[in-house]
Amino acid sequence: MSDTTTTPRRPRLWLRLLLVLLLLAATAGVLAFFKVQQIQAQIAQGSQQPPPISVTVASAEPAQWKRRVKAIGTLVAYQGVDITTEVSGIVKSINFESGDEVETGSLLVALDDSTERANLESARAQFDSDNNQYQRLLKLKDQSFVTGNDIDTQASLVDIARARVTVAETALAKKRIYAPFAGKLGISQVDIGEFITPGQKIVTLLSLDKLYLDFTLPESNFNDLAPDQSIEFRVRSYPDRVFSARVETWNPELDADTRNILVRAAVDNRERRLAPGMFADMELESRRALPVLTVPETAIFYNIYGEAVYILETPPDADPEAPPDYRLAARQVRVAYRDDGVAGVVEGLAAGDRVVTSGQLKLFPSLRVAIVDDVPEYSRSSN
Repeated sequence: MSDTTTTPRRPRLWLRLLLVLLLLAATAGVLAFFKVQQIQAQIAQGSQQPPPISVTVASAEPAQWKRRVKAIGTLVAYQGVDITTEVSGIVKSINFESGDEVETGSLLVALDDSTERANLESARAQFDSDNNQYQRLLKLKDQSFVTGNDIDTQASLVDIARARVTVAETALAKKRIYAPFAGKLGISQVDIGEFITPGQKIVTLLSLDKLYLDFTLPESNFNDLAPDQSIEFRVRSYPDRVFSARVETWNPELDADTRNILVRAAVDNRERRLAPGMFADMELESRRALPVLTVPETAIFYNIYGEAVYILETPPDADPEAPPDYRLAARQVRVAYRDDGVAGVVEGLAAGDRVVTSGQLKLFPSLRVAIVDDVPEYSRSSN
């Protein structure tokens, strides 16, 4: 009996390739299954709406605003004059000190009047002589010793003499210079013994208990004026103090060159804190009331079109029984004024509109928001 050797057969090549392909297909199927599950999860997560952004809001409230017109004015004396003389002469006496307060009619300066006194005595003597002669002629008239022509001639001489007395008295009076009104004197410009001429300045006299505030306004502010309007102003000497004045009058016509109107207001200066010549930074409250809607100044922000606000709107298809679903809408507005944290809007809003007052930098139109009493600290710091 002979030994027979059996050799095992190797799997064919195509069977091995088929096995590898099946393994790869199974692996790819498993990976595809997990990837599909992951994509579906992400889609489901993305379809959920983000939570609303918390904002604070305020309502637009109607109000009446009177525009405040700014201007620069000058304080002038209620009455002020440079005391001068009508006639020439030598200063005989000075009856005041520089800076004195004087009353109406106070004697300020007396000029040498010896010549005028002599002329007055001569005129009076001539008048007495002519008048006595006239009286004698009147007595002789009844006795027919004089004619009516003689009496008329002498009466004319009496009138001439009387006129000469008046002229002499007037010339003598001009040698004494009095204060025309009560006020404060400036610095004396003459000395005793000095020869002064007509028109030469002796001293300045100003009435300071009341001052005028003169200023101009452009033509566009003509309708803002009304008698007795209140004016607030400041001067550089008292930067922290506010003074007041009242409009008294204004020119009935505008300046032909500048088209400005000159306005005058009265200032009570009995405390003597103000002086003529001071500049005044002032504000005049217009008599015209402008209807506005007031909102917090923080509600105003700027975009490429100018000033704007975000207002809260509710979608038209919202369920009225569901909690409010607020969306943002941007509105361009025109602001008339800003004062003490409040802005007055004249265009772009309606009464009752709710505007966002904080966090505008992170907002955009159509964004869902929720109203809170206060925004988180990070939101305020980002604005």
